[in-house]
Amino acid sequence: MIKSFNDLISNSKKKNGMVVGVPVPENLNSILTVINAKRDGIADFILTGNGSNITHMISENGGDPSDYEIINCQTIEESAERIVELANQKEVNVILKGFLPTAKLIKPVLDKEKGLRTGNLLSDVLIMEDPLDYNNGFVGLTDGGIVILPDVQQKKQLIENSVRVFHELGYENPRVGIMAAVESVKDSMPATTDAEILTKMNADGEITGCSVYGPLAFDIAVSEEAAEMKGIENPVAGNVQIMVMPNIESGNLLGKCFMFYMKKQVAHVVMGARIPILIPSRNENEIDKVNSIALGVTIA
Repeated sequence: MIKSFNDLISNSKKKNGMVVGVPVPENLNSILTVINAKRDGIADFILTGNGSNITHMISENGGDPSDYEIINCQTIEESAERIVELANQKEVNVILKGFLPTAKLIKPVLDKEKGLRTGNLLSDVLIMEDPLDYNNGFVGLTDGGIVILPDVQQKKQLIENSVRVFHELGYENPRVGIMAAVESVKDSMPATTDAEILTKMNADGEITGCSVYGPLAFDIAVSEEAAEMKGIENPVAGNVQIMVMPNIESGNLLGKCFMFYMKKQVAHVVMGARIPILIPSRNENEIDKVNSIALGVTIA
């Protein structure tokens, strides 16, 4: 079981031959991420965009352009399409968004003829080391980046995508909490009724490979004492490993709270395509981006 980012990075280095494709790595943050990940031996890289600009930026920041395959492209759109094409040809194992809008990358990924569709929902899974007990390993949340207002069936796919991430990290039966503002079912609060349905789907064998329970308020999800005080007896309560958020706002706010307010390292990956896709915010630091590359390589 991989319990820390140090372990995650060490594990990713053992997977020889992994190639990360990066469209438009033409800002300082993207270039430093690529240089650091290459220097750490996590992966090899194919970079698409303005070839002369990319070459100059690598040299200016202490890298060696000959360490990378650099493909000159005329536009952002061409750069993204070329990386997706290489992924289809199995020359790229992971895609990392460079300095371009997420929509410009996702469009060729979702192309019905030339994209990387699998029929599954694309969703973002964020992980961090458990801030309450590092011996517990990683905790995750989904989805703060892709799915705006998931219905029950979409939440089922959010669970499946995030459980696959945790399985790859060595967690055999991750504990999944369906998050809400309260821990009781109220018809006026759709997040709670969704949670009741998803809990039953897990009990009936429609969702497998994990233990699902909800609805759970945040304190009940992460604190055994809070769960005990409320009289909730379930192995998931107080010990959540994956939090399924009600909507993109709650997922995005909680994830950025971890990153910017609590200063926690994170990694996140988009699941549901044929290969892992990494869509870090332009504001994310190089450490978190390297963590995400290691996560993508471990899953690929």
